[in-house]
Amino acid sequence: MPPAAPRSGEAIFASVERVNAELFTLTYGAIVRQLLTDLEEVDEVNKQLDQMGYNIGIRLIDEFLAKSNVSRCVDFKETAEMIAKDQPYHTS
Repeated sequence: MPPAAPRSGEAIFASVERVNAELFTLTYGAIVRQLLTDLEEVDEVNKQLDQMGYNIGIRLIDEFLAKSNVSRCVDFKETAEMIAKDQPYHTS
């Protein structure tokens, strides 16, 4: 029996460049430190980090939708199901 073809999420994930975890950690730490220096208030830093995370999430979903050729979702539930169904990190 031939091996099953990879799902589209797995194919996309395989073609994406990886970033070293240590580099990512150092970069994130530098961003947090700079925000603390600039803003001085922990609550403001948390708001900025939250906004940055939201924007990153939006860009990830936009990229996923552009590369996966899925149809337009009509509500949040359908969007979550589509991402979960086509995600590259499945557990099976």
